Amino acid sequence: MNASRRKWIAAGLALAACLAGTAQAATWPSRPVRLVLPAAAGTAPDIMARLLGDKLSRIWGQPVIVENKPGAGGLVGLAAVKSAERDEHMFVFTPASVLTLTPYMYKSSQVDIVRDFQPVAMVGISPMMAAVSASSPANTLADVLAMARRQPDTFVVSTTFLYSVPNLAVDMLSRAAGVPLRAVPFSSSSQSISAVVGGDAQMLIDGVPPIEPMIKGGRLKPIVMFSEGRVPNRPDLPAASESYPSLVINGWFAVVAPQGTGKPAIERVNRDLATVLAERDVIDKLDTLGVYPKPMSVDEFGNYWRAERTRWEKVLRDVNAQPVQQ
Repeated sequence: MNASRRKWIAAGLALAACLAGTAQAATWPSRPVRLVLPAAAGTAPDIMARLLGDKLSRIWGQPVIVENKPGAGGLVGLAAVKSAERDEHMFVFTPASVLTLTPYMYKSSQVDIVRDFQPVAMVGISPMMAAVSASSPANTLADVLAMARRQPDTFVVSTTFLYSVPNLAVDMLSRAAGVPLRAVPFSSSSQSISAVVGGDAQMLIDGVPPIEPMIKGGRLKPIVMFSEGRVPNRPDLPAASESYPSLVINGWFAVVAPQGTGKPAIERVNRDLATVLAERDVIDKLDTLGVYPKPMSVDEFGNYWRAERTRWEKVLRDVNAQPVQQ
């Protein structure tokens, strides 16, 4: 076979593959899409998943079924997806902690998150917030750090459970500012907030959703956002990164798929999610949850996920976090 003929055959095969992919994208989804959520019903991730699922079902003309499978840092849900039959119609909607903290903290023989799942789409970021009691004399991060310097033995920062993102944020703030801070973890956001309102802790760090109602109710006042810059709906609230550039501490939400899911389906989900995230009512609803849309291409999200996983693994090692065997 001469070189010219080989070239034409290669071109024909490439065209056929391209057309096959286009046809697959055009016919997908051909049945209901399952969106597995490794979080409980009624939580912020659940509200988001159902909002986005409803929007996507209208675009696709197929139901999007949200399945709640919490437990073991997200491994229960991921293991269920991994063991299910591959059908190009099952995805995972997940908070960042499952993709960044769980791979280090939970060692499982059933699922390897990095090996068994692939990036699909970034949905949005949710910066951490620091708040104090409404009666506190502190009004700025500098005020809080000054109090901590004066009262190193009694100044307490309440957070959610040990090695959660808010809990790790205390250590990150302490290292960046050079001020000893004592984090006291609680089993829930409500308990962490109650500690500050009741005077047992002087500050708390958490996501916006649990703090916001207490700010509106006059029980807490915000001190700082751990965002890259000031957030649109709080332009007067400083970002910690203005004083300490390393203190960009975001929760985030994303969609991943089992390895082996075809590129056409992944690209379709990525593209249609970006469309949904640009809709005004979606932006407004996510804003009430403290989430800001941040769509990315599949490759961009893959790079972001890798960078975040590396970053949080270092943070966990710095605090000598001990992995749990599942």
